[in-house]
Amino acid sequence: MKKSSKFAAIALAACMVAPMAMVAVPFTASAASIEITGIGAEQHDFEIYQIFKGDLVNGKLSNLVWADGITAYNSAAVTAGAKVDDAIVSAMSGTDARSIVSMITLGTACKTVSSSSPNLTIDGLEDGYYVVKDVTNLDDKDDANSAWIVQVAGEAHVAVKTAKPTVDKQIQDEAADKDTNSTDAEGWGETADHAINEQFQFKLTAKIPANDQIKAYDAYKLVFHDSMSAGVTFDSIASVTVAGNPVTAYTETATGAADKAGLSWELTINDVKPLVPSSITWGEQEIVVEVVYNAHLNENAIVSKSDVTDGDKDHVNNNKVYLEYSNNPDSTGTGTSQTGKTPEDYVWAFTYGVDNTKYKNEALAGNELQNAGFRLYDAAGTTEIGLIFDTTKNAYRPIKSGEAAAEMKSAADGKFNIIGLDAGTYTLRETTTPTGYNTCADVQIVIAAAHNESASGTAANLALTGSKNMDNDIVNKEGSTLPSTGGIGTTIFYGLGGVLVLGSGVALITKKRMKKDEE
Repeated sequence: MKKSSKFAAIALAACMVAPMAMVAVPFTASAASIEITGIGAEQHDFEIYQIFKGDLVNGKLSNLVWADGITAYNSAAVTAGAKVDDAIVSAMSGTDARSIVSMITLGTACKTVSSSSPNLTIDGLEDGYYVVKDVTNLDDKDDANSAWIVQVAGEAHVAVKTAKPTVDKQIQDEAADKDTNSTDAEGWGETADHAINEQFQFKLTAKIPANDQIKAYDAYKLVFHDSMSAGVTFDSIASVTVAGNPVTAYTETATGAADKAGLSWELTINDVKPLVPSSITWGEQEIVVEVVYNAHLNENAIVSKSDVTDGDKDHVNNNKVYLEYSNNPDSTGTGTSQTGKTPEDYVWAFTYGVDNTKYKNEALAGNELQNAGFRLYDAAGTTEIGLIFDTTKNAYRPIKSGEAAAEMKSAADGKFNIIGLDAGTYTLRETTTPTGYNTCADVQIVIAAAHNESASGTAANLALTGSKNMDNDIVNKEGSTLPSTGGIGTTIFYGLGGVLVLGSGVALITKKRMKKDEE
């Protein structure tokens, strides 16, 4: 909704020097100036328009007249040098200033200046009222255009407070084993760990600051650009809220995507302003826009079996977001707004693996034992963790919906590795013992993980200190649980037999003697 004949639909007037009003500093010199401080890192280009001229007397402006180049007010023609109506002057000093300026048709800028440094002084001005427009092309930059109405009485100072939002992405974990840097009771943080095919949530949070410049926008556009690594699959949108209120006035490209694994997608709100509750005044209170969506790790997830230090996207499942946002109040519209973009924000998802090798008699090369069957259970050993063999990974992984759990079988090399486990305690149990071998005892597996984001914000750390049996050599002994023939057991049985025979002989002799005595 550009307005070519007016001053950008309140856009500049809304960005007042606090309080909403003018900057006036008594000064007796004839040459006036405006000092701007706090300019952003990018080079900024400014246009300066004088709207009123006046006489500076004792630090105050009086006898205000229309400046050169101003041709109309409220669609009615005005003449340069003509007296400004007292009602307009009064309104310019109050809360109606933005509406007054929006009705002034600006002519040609009296000055154009550029600066790539934080501070800028615009001098050689006449005393009067000015509009300072930031006309920098900041498309795709993390910066925003600014604008002010400035009363110059000798010199004026403007401190820039750039009105740009921020974005944050978080991942949810079980509260008991959440990110070590997180204090969130619900387990939200920068890192998490999950099993393959276990559903969890991501949260995207944009914060629009409370700022006078924000008031200048007729419409305010936000676009979340989200990217998931190959090992993460999008499931569904859980919620979208503005200032805590659920909204449906958005579009997104994820739900209809043919392939939701490793997806890059966008969620767009063309105008946040009408979605803000009436209890909140736009530009005077921070506005929080939140998107929560469901996802899961898939079979392509990167699996960790050892500690990770400053692990990047090649070592940890990486997910990121950046925010695109309106950054020029003079180009606001639906679909055609100039927009900036924030830096990317990352989160990290870990999943773990356990290596197992089956041996006969002793854990030595050449003793690998094939076709031993195992199943994985919870810590109590009562609830099975359903697994299935993944031929592409040559390992067993957690099942997904529609798949049936299978018994793990040791291969010809004795291996039956497991990938995609969450942190926790598990029981590995032999359920099929090869003929001629004894069934081995249960193996308790402990995955104790401490994870967090690196200080750089672009990598993650993992410590598996306290973990147990994540790499197992499992040995089956040959033979029955009963002693074999020819061993000590045979001697014991023979010995017992001799005792029984001897006992029988003694009993028989005793019986005969008793009978003879009776005769």
